[in-house]
Amino acid sequence: MEQVLVSVATGALKPVLGKLATLLSEEYKLVKGVRGKIMFLQAELEAMHAFLLKMSQVEEPDEQARCWMKEVRELSYDIHNSIDDFMLRVDDKSVKPKGVKGFIKRSMNLLTETKTRHRIGKEIKSLETLVKEVAERRARYRIDDNISKATNITVDPRVCALYKDISELVGFDEPTEELIKLLNAGEELMQPLKVVSIVGVGGLGKTTLARHVYDIYGEEFKYRAFVSVSRNPNMVTLLRSILIQLGYDKYLPEDAQCLLGTISDFIKDKRYFIVIDDVWDIPSWDIIKSAFCRSSCGSKIITTTRVHEVAKSCCLSKESCVYNLRPLSTVDSKMLFLQRIFGSEKQCPSDLKRISDKILEKCSGLPLAIISISGLLANTREDQWENVNKSIGCGLGSNPAVQGMMKILSFSYFDLSPCLKSCLLYLSIYPEDFEIDKKHLIMRWIAEGFIPMEDGHTLYELGERCFNELINRSLIQPGEFDNLCAEVTKCRVHDIILDFVISKSKEENFVTLLGLFGVNPDRKNKARRLSLQGESEIPDDLDLCNARSLIIFERSVNIPSWKKFKNLRVLNFELCKQLEHHHLVGIGNLFHLKHLRFKHAKLEKFPDEIAKLQFLETLEILANNSELQIPSTICQLQNLTHLVVDYYIILPDKIGSMQALQVLEGINVFNHSVNFVRQLGTLSNLRKLAIQFWDRYCVGKLPMSCRWIEDESSTEKELLKQILCSICMLGNRNLYSVCVSGDYKFKPDDCDEDGCNIDDTDVFYDGYNIDALLDEPWFSALGGFRELIIMKNFVPCTLPRSMKSLLNIQKLCLEVQVVCDEHMVILGGLPALHTLSLGAEDLVHLEISQSYGFPSLSHFIIGEQLHCAMGLFFQAGCMPRLEKLVLAFLCFTTDVSDDFDFGIGHLRNLKFIHCYYHKEELKVALERSTETHPNHPRFQWN
Repeated sequence: MEQVLVSVATGALKPVLGKLATLLSEEYKLVKGVRGKIMFLQAELEAMHAFLLKMSQVEEPDEQARCWMKEVRELSYDIHNSIDDFMLRVDDKSVKPKGVKGFIKRSMNLLTETKTRHRIGKEIKSLETLVKEVAERRARYRIDDNISKATNITVDPRVCALYKDISELVGFDEPTEELIKLLNAGEELMQPLKVVSIVGVGGLGKTTLARHVYDIYGEEFKYRAFVSVSRNPNMVTLLRSILIQLGYDKYLPEDAQCLLGTISDFIKDKRYFIVIDDVWDIPSWDIIKSAFCRSSCGSKIITTTRVHEVAKSCCLSKESCVYNLRPLSTVDSKMLFLQRIFGSEKQCPSDLKRISDKILEKCSGLPLAIISISGLLANTREDQWENVNKSIGCGLGSNPAVQGMMKILSFSYFDLSPCLKSCLLYLSIYPEDFEIDKKHLIMRWIAEGFIPMEDGHTLYELGERCFNELINRSLIQPGEFDNLCAEVTKCRVHDIILDFVISKSKEENFVTLLGLFGVNPDRKNKARRLSLQGESEIPDDLDLCNARSLIIFERSVNIPSWKKFKNLRVLNFELCKQLEHHHLVGIGNLFHLKHLRFKHAKLEKFPDEIAKLQFLETLEILANNSELQIPSTICQLQNLTHLVVDYYIILPDKIGSMQALQVLEGINVFNHSVNFVRQLGTLSNLRKLAIQFWDRYCVGKLPMSCRWIEDESSTEKELLKQILCSICMLGNRNLYSVCVSGDYKFKPDDCDEDGCNIDDTDVFYDGYNIDALLDEPWFSALGGFRELIIMKNFVPCTLPRSMKSLLNIQKLCLEVQVVCDEHMVILGGLPALHTLSLGAEDLVHLEISQSYGFPSLSHFIIGEQLHCAMGLFFQAGCMPRLEKLVLAFLCFTTDVSDDFDFGIGHLRNLKFIHCYYHKEELKVALERSTETHPNHPRFQWN
């Protein structure tokens, strides 16, 4: 993977600087005089890069500065394309022809290469001239001086929330009661100081709620203060404000450290109530809280923040003091919306009620959005309401009527790092309400060059960190949660956030959207990233030669010649069911392509010319035509690191030639030959492997052309032994994650004609016990594994004792017939295990004691089987770090009495319980357990 960082702030300047350094090496033998010009470019572009990073923190640069920044970014992309084209021609490693004809061919190649080197020399000279002109314009416009003038003092739109009349508040009665209850909780314990933190996305009403509680609850306190921190706080001003509001009437120090000491001394014997609004980071809070650490007398502090990690750090004791502010209910949303437009719901014309409901649905209970949109509609003709509805989620932020809302959201944006800004704006490529797959999104971020390298971590791990940070900051909403893997697998973007993202992306020429209502591409801009949605087509006059990525949704398959996309790096066909083979003719001309994905694109034939894509790193072929055949030329992709296919796809036998592969997922072992499975073991760089076992007894799962059925020598027994052998080989190299799934029925000698087991007490394969195959040598070879997922029948009856050798395992998912004490002793002895998913048909009244171990376990999922009855109890001191517990007991036969208790109170660090069950009695029992638990863990019921 190329170690670059492309960003919305600096364009492609970072990778350009790296490539310029590469050009100076002897390998490229540049024309005389060019080296000096490249060194000039390096110096100038390095200065521009540093300056752009500085300017990216300015919220409102003036127009000249904005134009200059855009010019530099566009220039960086053009330089990047030029250098890449040159390197592509020089680095062509095609086989040199032999003989007389070969001599002529080599001579022609040499001549072509010489011309190429002269051409890059001329381009470098032209680029030198352009860079000089851009540098001169910066000096002429005095952009350095204008930076200080760009941050004009304006009225913060959040100030209005501090002075709302109580009659205007809608939907705040319940949150107010809940917050006051949290503030008063534990008073019988004589807590010296209680801190409650309100957390939620910008515009949810955190400041309004805090002010409301301050006004009504704060009357009980003689000493109180309300201050706002903001992104770049002036600590001296903030601390002086606290002292003044508390009634301190003596000399105010000018030094922050002295002010902290003065506050601490003043309030140490006083009962006070303070609201610290809008805390953005932990260091700022750490400074502020040092003034209150010695206070007592039942004092209270409320903090508000958009960042979940900051909210947790603000609480001095337990996470139960974090108050997650919820969106308004449907009833309250409608009341607020219609009250602001018509005065009351009764005054709303009947013909506008339907469209009102649609608009409110898009606002998703966000008060700021409801207030802003209602203000817009109050000054809009009724026949234009439908257009406003269509515009939400399509860049409505450009409308002056909602600029206040966009300003508030921009505070969150400008608090992001350049990397996170790019990742956030990239979400504008997805349609409204699209469910975004986390893994695919991260792979696209990587392919675009947004994720910077960091020693000790893979790019995917770093991309996952960015994903989690955007959730942490409430900028994207977590969607589907995989209990088996204990992680969020999908997300979505709130329509109002999407409005902001689209508007900002359009402003920065970051993404070009086609097919979106009210959003038209600016023909003056060069399209860098294209998103085609609905029935849209690419305009003939749109410049495509500079496009770096193209994502096509649904029916948009009318694409110009691929020759027009000569600089394309990323190509994604998402849900394009009309895609046919002829649409891909010429795809081999995309020489720079790194990422190629097909999802629900019913191709009948995969293009042979894919072998030309020698820079391709990621290939995903998902949910396509089950008869799709993959050509043997795919094995010529020597830079492919990530290959994901559906279970019915048959890959060529020569998989061993693809030595760059690091991730291989979706392989159905029984689709392939023994030779293929044997060659898997030679992929020395493979890190993650996901295989499946779908057999002939799974009716309708596979096409009848399955190779293992046709080839009698490739029996199930040989394939099974060989895949275990290959995994052992890979386990001694770089492989650290294996997922095994499927629905393979192990066929013992005593089975019926349909292959169904008569005796299910043991699992056999042609007379071979599976426990014997998954024995000591196999698990010993997996000692370096971090993840192991084995499910859906490819499991032993019991847990082999050899599993204790998995000393580095962090995530383990298994399904067995019976779970007993011996199994828990084996699993509890794994020192690094933090996630355990254990499916079983029987628990045999399992009591988990402190002696079992589990020193690192934080997530425990147990049950999973339809017939698994409850027989589970947690003893005191067990699983000391467990935070999340998922119970999946679906058996109706389990008796639940009034005093039923899992022993959940003994899990001292528990924060979340999720239960799948059909009996209301269990729900009541668990709710009672969570209420009496010291942490008051969050409870979810399905």
